Amino acid sequence: MKIIHQADYKTNTWKGGITRELYITPEGSSLSDRNFDVRISSAVIDLTSSDFSDFSGYKRYILPVEGRLTLFRDERKYELSPLEPFLFSGDEAVRSENSKGAIDFNVIFRADQQVEVKVVERAHADNEQTRTLLFAIDEIIVDGQRVGKHDSVLIDGGYTLEGKAIVVTFL
Repeated sequence: MKIIHQADYKTNTWKGGITRELYITPEGSSLSDRNFDVRISSAVIDLTSSDFSDFSGYKRYILPVEGRLTLFRDERKYELSPLEPFLFSGDEAVRSENSKGAIDFNVIFRADQQVEVKVVERAHADNEQTRTLLFAIDEIIVDGQRVGKHDSVLIDGGYTLEGKAIVVTFL
């Protein structure tokens, strides 16, 4: 189990705000080179409207952690819930409207990868063959260790979680 503190996230500035990269695999890959299998990030969004970048060949999960986030796709409006990750194809034309300073949680993964994202209040996992990233929405306890709000935990194998977190499982 590896705890990753907010202060240790790789931070990038973009036209809409600040993105904190929590995790990327394989090691040494990058968002700009589009050579990653899975990338997990959280952004503080300063713009109230923006267009999503094209990530053809990838799928995306997104959900608001704080504030309001609304997506527009194919002229349909989707009010996103902080409890339900929204899945869409990376090549879709998507526009967002959000409250200023909203914080999102975003998982981008190659379309041939199996990734599951959910929000839980507590969990117990026994699968020793699974890699999981937990993102603390509030302070959480993982296997008896306290983890601060918006910090992450990378786990290979089983775990016990108390508190509200976003769970990303690599299947």
